[in-house]
Amino acid sequence: MNKVIGFIAVIVLSISAFATQATTLSVDFSLPKFGDKNYRKPYVAIWAEHKGESDNLLLWHLTKHKGKSDKWLPDLRRWWRKEGRYAEQKFDGMTGATKGAGDYNLDLDISKLPKKFTLFIEVVREKGGRSIVRQKIDLSQAANNFTIAATEELGEVKLSIQ
Repeated sequence: MNKVIGFIAVIVLSISAFATQATTLSVDFSLPKFGDKNYRKPYVAIWAEHKGESDNLLLWHLTKHKGKSDKWLPDLRRWWRKEGRYAEQKFDGMTGATKGAGDYNLDLDISKLPKKFTLFIEVVREKGGRSIVRQKIDLSQAANNFTIAATEELGEVKLSIQ
């Protein structure tokens, strides 16, 4: 009888641990304003890398128009090497048009990611600069808030795991 109760307790604890796993990553960041009259809205890619694999979480780029594909995607260099060159069609669910300067808050689904991964954010602007930041994340740790310092093309980034 004690073995049965112990077995049930283990199952209940396993289910509750699984149910409380983080499923959302809140990303707060800003794109700085530049005084350049030739300002171009930046391309932004957010993805996770883990054990040689990668998962796209977000891609802002020039959407297709007039039957032409977006020839500037390779400018997101690291993202392009990891994800972009392999299958353009698999980005449809998370892509959006480029955005101008301002503050942004995104809630990204991380429920299918492993417990340990590195989050990357890459920003590149035509006739501008390129910035890439990264943050190692371990969902089994108590820490669930991170801050990444601002760069030339990307303001301070705040990450919150929920």
